[in-house]
Amino acid sequence: MTRLSVLATGTRARVVLVAAGLRDRADRLASLGLSPGSEIELLQKRPAYVVEAGETRLALDEEVARQIFVQRVG
Repeated sequence: MTRLSVLATGTRARVVLVAAGLRDRADRLASLGLSPGSEIELLQKRPAYVVEAGETRLALDEEVARQIFVQRVG
């Protein structure tokens, strides 16, 4: 398990945990497809972290990316 913020661009991963620090945003992230069990791909890291979850692309700031824990998938 690692933080989303340390993944290499192009890496596919499964969301394991959204840290308690994102409690206020967790429902919104889940409604956009970013919740435990979701498979994502990190598309870019600068100027924002952009992830693809299903058919949705999300831009996240670094603080949010550091609080999402993922497991790389094959």
